[in-house]
Amino acid sequence: MSEQFSVEVKEISKSFHGVTVVRDVDFDIRKGEFFALLGPSGCGKTTLLRMIAGFEYPDKGSIWIRGRDVASVPANDRPVNMVFQHYALFPHLSVFENAAFGLRMRRVPEPEVRRRADDVLGVVQLKDLGPRMPAELSGGQQQRVALARALVNQPELLLLDEPMAALDEKLREDMREELKALQHRIGVSFLYVTHDQEEALELADRIAVMEKGRIIQIGAPQEIYESPKTAFVADFVGVSNLLKGKVAEVEQLLVEAASLPPGTAAAAASAQASSAAMRRVWLEVEGVGRIEAFTGDGFQAGEAVTLSLRPERIHLSTSQVSELENRVSAIVQRAIFLGSDIHYHVRLASGLLLRVQTIYSPIRRVRKEGDRVYLMWRSEDATVLA
Repeated sequence: MSEQFSVEVKEISKSFHGVTVVRDVDFDIRKGEFFALLGPSGCGKTTLLRMIAGFEYPDKGSIWIRGRDVASVPANDRPVNMVFQHYALFPHLSVFENAAFGLRMRRVPEPEVRRRADDVLGVVQLKDLGPRMPAELSGGQQQRVALARALVNQPELLLLDEPMAALDEKLREDMREELKALQHRIGVSFLYVTHDQEEALELADRIAVMEKGRIIQIGAPQEIYESPKTAFVADFVGVSNLLKGKVAEVEQLLVEAASLPPGTAAAAASAQASSAAMRRVWLEVEGVGRIEAFTGDGFQAGEAVTLSLRPERIHLSTSQVSELENRVSAIVQRAIFLGSDIHYHVRLASGLLLRVQTIYSPIRRVRKEGDRVYLMWRSEDATVLA
């Protein structure tokens, strides 16, 4: 095992009653990294977390932490700790005693117990609340007690199983900021399980997207969002218009990554190298027509593909005059005002329904049902998927 990693998971699988729920999963978490497992309910992410914690044992594969394979080691003998969805605080113990519990179980001398418990409560900004009972705390404070209890034993890796699911939306937003700041401050590696893509995008240094027991894609948040590898990733991480089509024509290019517009799918795809072999492709897209796009993959004429087009990448206008390569007319079906944004549902002449997201401005008229508009986007703004 490399010293740069807190954990290395190698080809682990797990089945229950003949049904495989985790299949050949392989990934690592770097020291000090905030790593998120993201996926829908039932994809296997919690089972994977429980195997790393030691609450379940894999049928095959290895889990390396601090130089040894712990795949068959009991949970209490692993240098990891876990924060559960509902915190699981001891209701009869004070905040201080909850924080000190792990140290007392390890028979740490009392002076060190008091010092380390005080220190960790200071880290989560609860030192003054040590005498209080859990029932006297807010949801956010209870979460911080759970974090303190998990951190007091100085684990190599902290495991968090959807720890904000029980909080209301505003508190979740506040706690996300606190959690990220805390992780930076203490430098412990975090493995965070969630089905909330906003949480993963905001918190994680890297995200692993899971589907049906497998990891489909691992990457930085921007890479996952801008350059999804599959239609599932494009649809699950954020919102995307997924359009079926076929490759009509391919032109080979050599595009410098720096020359592509920043924040586009093509720029993200080529950012891994100083220059990348790119292809300009023309697609015949069902319900839309002929579309131009860029791709780094080797698609061939006649190949069936899916085009992923993010709603915020589409420009909406009442004029069809534009320098953008792709344009199509549509009729507004619905306008949804969300404060900073307006979400439109628009219907093309073919009957195809697309989603468009624009920034709200009080000086710009909100389009209403029945308005004719033109949708436009750059070739670089769509992702071509197999």
